[in-house]
This record gives sequence, structure tokens and C-alpha cells, in this order.
Amino acid sequence: MFGGILRRGTEERDNISISQYAALWADQGVYSPVSVSTSTALTHAASSACIDTLASSVSALPLDAVRSSGTVRRPVDPAPPLIRQPSSLVEQDVWLYQLMQSLLTDGNAFGEIVMYGSGALPSSIELLDPETVTNRRMVNGVPTVDVPGATRQLYPFGDLWHLPGRFVRAGSPFADSPVQRAKATIGSAVAAREFGARFFGDGAHPGMIVSSETVLTPEQAEGIKKALIRATKGNREPAVIGAGLKVDPIMVDPNDSQFIDLMRFATEESCRFWRVPPSMIYAATSGQSVTYANVSQADLAYLKHSLEGHLVRIEKALTRLLPRPQFARFNRNAFLRSDPDSRSLIQDRRLKNQTMTVNEVRAQEDELPFGEQYDEPGIPAPATAPQDVPQ
Repeated sequence: MFGGILRRGTEERDNISISQYAALWADQGVYSPVSVSTSTALTHAASSACIDTLASSVSALPLDAVRSSGTVRRPVDPAPPLIRQPSSLVEQDVWLYQLMQSLLTDGNAFGEIVMYGSGALPSSIELLDPETVTNRRMVNGVPTVDVPGATRQLYPFGDLWHLPGRFVRAGSPFADSPVQRAKATIGSAVAAREFGARFFGDGAHPGMIVSSETVLTPEQAEGIKKALIRATKGNREPAVIGAGLKVDPIMVDPNDSQFIDLMRFATEESCRFWRVPPSMIYAATSGQSVTYANVSQADLAYLKHSLEGHLVRIEKALTRLLPRPQFARFNRNAFLRSDPDSRSLIQDRRLKNQTMTVNEVRAQEDELPFGEQYDEPGIPAPATAPQDVPQ
């Protein structure tokens, strides 16, 4: 009996069209108490600080073009226009900041290719506001988008350059928006902040309660209220009230009214989401904090876990636009500037191992070079003092 039921149930399941139940597990979106956009995210202090910290870190790193010949890598001098001055409107560091901000908010960066150079490769790209790039889709296998007044195909099919961020789903060249993925955190923090501000500004609660030992008529109550408002509004003079009246100000616990715990939690979540150490946005975390032996270790952890993914993605994207065998490379050593004591120990060790010159050490310290003999690795032997000539 049970075998027949099981077989019949299996047969019925085999005939079920799964597509009719797709809506049950489809992405219904994440709830947010307020509408969240890029502009909203930038009003949230923690999210804005994380975005600014990452974008500023990348834009401050020197970006070079390097030519590879076997195992030897040499900087290209002069650097190609795409590396030296990718935009005619802004400097290279501003261009990199705009690029990072687009990746960290919209999830995608788009740019108009306005000039081509050697090998018909792009040599100048003017970045676009990603909010103006809409209706992103695939048409016959070609990534296609809409910009104001036109339908455009992405490079190399068209003249619109595209760099996706890290949230790229399989089957699509476009990335998800980090802001939309974090909208529950951002929305909750913004809603709590606005509620706290309205609570103190124009919330529906009285600032004080006046009680009377006797029954008051509506006219008397209104008169007392107006008199107290006149005495307290706009000045800090003492108020005089009659006998039988008692004034009780309504005191609100700041932890309740400002939602400190919720806002602190939202800050911690923002740091986790954008992978920025809380200390770098001047935020405190609950519980034990992660400490490092020195500044160098903290910078190395930040570079490895927060920046490296973005740096590699930008390097690969720009390398595809350079003639071979050139490739784009960020100078990570410029970020990992150790403290003076650690730097001195490293320099001393390298001089003793003859892997560095004295003039290279002086260049790192922004000091003028010595003579040509200090261009050789290691520390030159002291010159022999002249012997006294006998009279």
C-alpha cells in the first residue's frame, strides 16, 4: 500500500513544472525602513567614511606602466597617456577616486572613450555618473546600456568602457550595487538618526508637564501654559509659578533617544561590509579590538584585506588597454611606509646585504644624494687618508 502511494507521489512530482514555484525562492529584496540610494549612503557617516577611505587610498597610490622583458620589469618612460593622464578634465588621482567611488556605490564604473592611441587602444576615458547609465542588459551576446539620448554597446563592441566591481553574478557582466546590498544597514542607521533628530526637534512629546493640586478650567490651563512658554522660550531666566503648581521636565535617556547601540552596530556592520578597519574611520567597536605590533603591520593588513582586490581589478582592466608587453601596476610600496625605526632597520640590513645604495636610502628620506661612489650597492669603503710626507 505504501509503495503504491510513494510511486504515485513520485509520478506526480515528475510532472510538476518547477517554474511555477520560482517566485517562492526568488530574491524579494532586503527590507529597509527608508529608501536607500547612493545619495542616502553618502549621508550615513560610517558608510561615507568607508567609501572615502578606500577611494582616497587607491587614488593616492602612484600608478605606473611597466614593461616586462623576461623576468625583468622596467617602468615605461614616458608613461602612456592612459596611465599618465586618463582624463582631460581631471588629474589622475581624481580620476582614480571617481572610479573607486563608482565601484563602491553603484558597483560599476562607466566611461566614454574619447581618444584612441597606439594599436587603436583607448588613450583617454571620461568617466560617467553611473546613475545616468540605465537599462543594463545583454543583446545578442553584447553588453548594452542606455545613456541619455542613446543606446550604447560596451567596449570593445562600442565606445563605452565598463569596469565591474566585486559583486558580479554568474551570467552577467554587470555587478550588483554595494549600496543596495547594504541598504538594510544603511536604512536602519539613517532612520534611527532621523528619528532621534525629530524626537528632539519637533517630536510629538511635551518638554514638561505642569500639574495642579486643584482642578483647572480650560481657560486657566491655557493661561498657565502660555505664561510658562513666555517665561522659558528663547531665554534661560527662572520661571515663577503660583502655589499648587508643579513643573516636571521630561528627561529622556540619551541611550534611548539617540539609539546609540543601534548606530554603533550600524557603524560596525558598515566597516565589515566595505572591509575597512573601524580605527581608520575613527570608530570604536564593541568587545575586544584587534591590535597590531606597529603601524606597518596595520597598513599591511589593510592593504591585503581591504585594498588588494580593488587594486588588482583596476590593474587588469587598464592592462587590457595597453600595448603588449606593457601592464599597469600600482606602487604598493608607497603605501607601506614603515615608521622611522623600522625603516632604518630595513635600510641598514639592505645596505649590509648590498641590495641597496646609500643614495637610494637618502632618496627615500627626501635627502640630497652624495657622490657617484654612493650609487653602488652597499656602503663604500672609506678613502685612505694621505700619508705624511717626511721633510
